Amino acid sequence: MDEEELIEEELKEEIESLKDQVEGLENMVENLVNMHEKVLEKASTATDIEERYMKMLSIYQRFGKISPSQLTGIKDPISEKIVEILFDDSPLNITQITGRLRKKKGSASRHTVRKKLKELEEKSIVKKAEMQEENKGKYYDLTEKAIDKWAELLGIN
Repeated sequence: MDEEELIEEELKEEIESLKDQVEGLENMVENLVNMHEKVLEKASTATDIEERYMKMLSIYQRFGKISPSQLTGIKDPISEKIVEILFDDSPLNITQITGRLRKKKGSASRHTVRKKLKELEEKSIVKKAEMQEENKGKYYDLTEKAIDKWAELLGIN
């Protein structure tokens, strides 16, 4: 092998070595880009959580509590309690709602509860629940809209 062939062989080896190094650098850059995308995604999630938290603090500051009924724009305290009761446990019938309302408020009538449930139904906050035959009477539950609104504030998807 003459000197020219040796030089050519050395150059080929160096080129192969450089190709390997470039490939390694490409992989590192790709990994860095992926990591950067994940960091941005987490930062976006953190910002979203922070915004929801600030919204909750604002509600707490204005009303002194955070309640599902505040999300629905209910101003009447009886309807507010009914929504809270249904958020805690549902579906419930009028008798069950009235009993729980009495425990929270001290007094309640079935007539008033029935009237408030009708108003809440008209506002698409409460709906009649589908029940099995063994549960006679009308049962009430919150609408998906009301539940979704509450979950959105809490940051639950």
